[in-house]
Amino acid sequence: MALSDPAFTELPPLAELFPQPTIEDWRRIAETSLKGKPLERLTIRTHDGLEIGPLATADDAPSDPGYPGQPPFVRGRTAIGPGLDGCRIVQQVAHPSADVSGRWAAEELARGSHSLWLVLDRATRTGDPDATESTGVHLTDERDLDPFFERLDLSNTPIHLSAGGSSSSVAAILIAAARRHGVDPRALSGSIDCDPLGALADDGKLALGLAGSLELLVEQTRWSNWHTPNLRTITVSTLPYHMAGADAVQELAYALATAIEYLRVLADHDFDPGAACRQIGFRHAIGRDLFVEAAKVRAMRRIWARAADACGVPDEDRAAPIHAVASPRGLTTRDPWVNMLRTTVGSFAAAVGGADLLTVLPFDTAIGESDELARRMATNTQTILREESHLGRVIDPGGGSWYLEKLTDELAVAAWGHFQAIEAAGGMAAALLDGTVARELDRSLADREKAVATHRDPVTGVSSYPNLAETRLRREAATKPELPEPSVKDTTEVLGRLFKAANDLTGDGTVIEIAIDAASTGATVDQLTAALRATRQPTIMPSLPARRDAEIFERLRDASDVWLADRGVRPRIFLANMGLVPEYKPRAAFATNFFEAGGIEALGNEGFSTPDEAADAFAAANTAMAVICSSDARYPDLVPELAQALERHGARTVLVAGRPREHEAAWREAGVTGFIHMSCDQYRMLVDLLQEEGVLHV
Repeated sequence: MALSDPAFTELPPLAELFPQPTIEDWRRIAETSLKGKPLERLTIRTHDGLEIGPLATADDAPSDPGYPGQPPFVRGRTAIGPGLDGCRIVQQVAHPSADVSGRWAAEELARGSHSLWLVLDRATRTGDPDATESTGVHLTDERDLDPFFERLDLSNTPIHLSAGGSSSSVAAILIAAARRHGVDPRALSGSIDCDPLGALADDGKLALGLAGSLELLVEQTRWSNWHTPNLRTITVSTLPYHMAGADAVQELAYALATAIEYLRVLADHDFDPGAACRQIGFRHAIGRDLFVEAAKVRAMRRIWARAADACGVPDEDRAAPIHAVASPRGLTTRDPWVNMLRTTVGSFAAAVGGADLLTVLPFDTAIGESDELARRMATNTQTILREESHLGRVIDPGGGSWYLEKLTDELAVAAWGHFQAIEAAGGMAAALLDGTVARELDRSLADREKAVATHRDPVTGVSSYPNLAETRLRREAATKPELPEPSVKDTTEVLGRLFKAANDLTGDGTVIEIAIDAASTGATVDQLTAALRATRQPTIMPSLPARRDAEIFERLRDASDVWLADRGVRPRIFLANMGLVPEYKPRAAFATNFFEAGGIEALGNEGFSTPDEAADAFAAANTAMAVICSSDARYPDLVPELAQALERHGARTVLVAGRPREHEAAWREAGVTGFIHMSCDQYRMLVDLLQEEGVLHV
């Protein structure tokens, strides 16, 4: 039958063949599925303190989300979105050896990366040659950049250098190396990532002092405006706060407060507001909560546009460039293959939020030095999202989603309020130095760890669905390279000039040019930093802690591994499965996952008919721990008798899988020592059990 046949043409539109559902219909069905419980039960509360309801409607969306490429830039920095390629791929290279990192960088570009992100090691970032931490590229002098200039076309490849408190020194050796290799500095693009407050939070030290670092930020920005207009000077990074437990609201508020601090310093030195704003970009970690993280990217553009507007920045300069990094906080050392799924979720969230740049860390990053497979998979994750999922071919993929628009609005409002509180108390620098930020993050970190500990935020492969039989993935720890011989060139005179100029900064960029001259004569990063410090005293504070979500459970597994290696067997718990398979199976499976998350092997069986049978089997199991698994219907009569039988056969610990409700007192009287269920403190209970066994010593 042809489509032109009247039988087809006379049919009504397809939508008319189905009833039009209403909000009331949805509510009725939802309440029915909840078996009489209120609909509010589906409302969740985020770590940020936001309440998210189960349904969003047009009434929830903000009245004016704007248009792509127009203030407040919620829907993207440009009218055409990020372009056909979507987020630009910028892969991290952080091997301690500059030669190896240069080779890795060439490989990343060959695999499809658009730009490179060089993270420098602590010794380079702080100007302290005795720093032992080796994660990141070590730069001694400008010769260490030869592998990059020799293997890469840096006149056409953006490069982002995270140099911490040594950004001016590193900028000097970059320009010196470029000139020696015949690359016009004006052709360089990317960023130097000058961020004194972020460096102080991350490393706990600014060799040049905070005041001196801010003065040099002005010098560096001024020089860059004239000589490297495509090389952004300032990148406000929230990674230190994110790794210390910050929620999305805190990250946004800290980023905005930091950027305003820098904008204020530049304004005090007569910078044009628009020119100053163009020198500032942002770097955010993107976690596992897809919608919150997508909304975070969009909210950052909104609050920055509002703040920039208040500072007199023209419309076209208010759009915040955002570099998204799939969160290192969510990475695990156990079952690390799942990390590929976590980084995919983060990548998708960044793309939906409209990030400009995206970095996916290799799945084995938390273990040690990444291998070639892990690095290739990290790049391929983004390539698939871009070329096979076509995310970049849609302008503002999340636009029009009432849920996402509402969440974006709520995050922006909450972050703005927190930002105002920081400003009222003296600004971001004051909040860092007086410990306000650290105290806030201590509370946030405790909340995050509690959520993981109580199964509210399970970590697959670690606190949930662990595999005690997994073969640990091993990676060699990165080692600091052998340092080259010092330059034979005499740098005394030029370093003396640099010291004098740095001691009396003029704000005109002259000191940066002298630093470049010094770098060209062979001055090291340490020497440059020391000269730039001049007579200033360093600013020192406790660095913010860096924690991964899975760490608390991984420590328990590590203790179990040591016990296994020493004794040939793991700590074990007996599953007292009672009744038919459907009666005990759900709770036996839950209990197995529960205990093996702490490295305690669960001894399963096919179930028992009587308490005596279970107790006899327990006696033969050579353990002092047991957990009763059966149905709620059986528990009232079963638990007291079985608990007493297990105790007679040597049980030190008798647990029940399920809530005791009104029976708790009677069951404890019978010998039950505790209860496991979805909302109990899994981590605390595992710690107690491992301590009792002698596996863990706290």
